[in-house]
Amino acid sequence: MSGGKASGTEGSSPERVRGSGVPDRNGGVSIKSVAERAGVSIATVSRVINSPELVAPETSRRVQKAIDEVGYRPNLFAKGLLTRRSRVIGVSLPDIHGQFYSDLMRSADERACELGYHLLVSSNAHRPDVGPESSFALDLADGLIVMLTESSRADLDAIARLSLPTVVIGADKPGLGLETITIDNASGVREAVEHLLAGTSAERCCFVGGHRGNIDSDERCAAFVETLRAHGHEPAVDQVALGEYGFDWGWEWATAALNAERLRGAAVLTANDEIAIGVASAARDAGLMIPRDVRLVGFDDSALCRFMRPPLSSVRVPIDEIGQEAVNALVRRLENPKSTPRRACLQTSLVVRESSAVGRTR
Repeated sequence: MSGGKASGTEGSSPERVRGSGVPDRNGGVSIKSVAERAGVSIATVSRVINSPELVAPETSRRVQKAIDEVGYRPNLFAKGLLTRRSRVIGVSLPDIHGQFYSDLMRSADERACELGYHLLVSSNAHRPDVGPESSFALDLADGLIVMLTESSRADLDAIARLSLPTVVIGADKPGLGLETITIDNASGVREAVEHLLAGTSAERCCFVGGHRGNIDSDERCAAFVETLRAHGHEPAVDQVALGEYGFDWGWEWATAALNAERLRGAAVLTANDEIAIGVASAARDAGLMIPRDVRLVGFDDSALCRFMRPPLSSVRVPIDEIGQEAVNALVRRLENPKSTPRRACLQTSLVVRESSAVGRTR
């Protein structure tokens, strides 16, 4: 590093001006305006924005002050041409609606902003005929975060072949050069089932899950069955039901259970909170009381749990932690490409509220 660059004076070598050829988005305020205000060259302003470590601190402060005063806003795309980094992270989600995805993206976006990155979010890659390689402008993003929920779409080998730093949420496969983040569904289910068994016999416990092939629902269902077997009970066919993640499916299952006279006295674990609220609504409409007649535990511990009456017990999934850790893991790979990929498994935990209380009357 030469002393001339560190001093903040104009260098003798030619340098392309950042923003050249890019439409001005600053209402007429250009990089030239900043240079004139600070009394330095355009090249020095460019260095302060793109490589501040090459500029003397006092010069850098003067340029930053000028940037604030004239209201100049750097163009990220033009900056990327110089730094070869866009500071953009692509995020591929199965969906962009609902409380879960909203909370996930809020935490990821907050962490990305703290680290100086921006998120580009899409659910297009989860269409059956589309993949991440064609749904994102991969030459624009520095790296990719992919959330996988369906076992049929969990082609980790194809994702690894993207040759782009990638973090996968929801699925794992040892031996690939990918950072992965999963949640420990089994521990949360075991805790919930043990809680329900404390006041309800094993043959009266039920699991109402999402569709078959959904990674989380399948894992939660398997853990439910294994826990009952550990207590010496082989679950009957009608103790496990798979449908969809939603209020309507919970209502449909509860209505069928009512008609079969199997809901009163049951303890129900659902694969998410929306299913649980559907079950609770059908039970209440039939005159049953929660938890006196039906004990209920959801999954995710979303904000919906506090709004239900009585408040819903639920297995907490650390959604905020998932979003933050995904961004942390990707930035770690971007800044240290040779680091060993990590496989994180985040813990779940049961939050007990009134809906699953034992011996409660209202």
